[in-house]
Amino acid sequence: MILLKKEVHSMEWKEYKERIIYALDSFTYDQEIPFILQNSIQENQRIFIAGNGGSAAIANHFFCDLSKGANSNWKENKERYRVISLSSNLSYISAIANDESYDEIFKQQLINLAKPNDILILISSSGNSPNIVKAAEYGQELGMITVGISGFQGGKLMEICQYNAHIDTDLYEIAEDIHSVFGHFLAVYLREQGKRLRDESYNDKIGVQPIR
Repeated sequence: MILLKKEVHSMEWKEYKERIIYALDSFTYDQEIPFILQNSIQENQRIFIAGNGGSAAIANHFFCDLSKGANSNWKENKERYRVISLSSNLSYISAIANDESYDEIFKQQLINLAKPNDILILISSSGNSPNIVKAAEYGQELGMITVGISGFQGGKLMEICQYNAHIDTDLYEIAEDIHSVFGHFLAVYLREQGKRLRDESYNDKIGVQPIR
């Protein structure tokens, strides 16, 4: 008897690219999010970011871009975004996970560092990671401004957070790609807004009227 091999579909680059384009077009976010981040310097707020696995890498990337790339004239600018990645301190993360529970790794760091009105950005493709959900619940309890960045159906994270960015996809890779793009958008938006405000402030000082 001859057994025929079942043909398995393998995704091609063209299909993946089309899925990315569709995901970008269907991605939604609360319009207040860029303004909340922009005002954080004036409001003396810290920005905390957390995620697991690929989302941990995205959280660290957000940390880098918001700490440096989002600040216009970074080298001379001393009024910068104050950002902390809760996914980066391996020694404290492992201590919490070992002595207490992995579900507590972000919440316990917030107990150390966060205060009411600080900003908490939580990234989870499923929206249901227990440590992310616990951090969101604690952030709400403390009086932080909570922002959830999710995929799939949004999960518990979308239900808990005050503000959300969401891509309805069942592929982790697509969700993570779109979340990364959103982080880059925020960095570019904040940098350009900072430059605009700096230029307007300089023009006011020397009495130059803007061209309408």
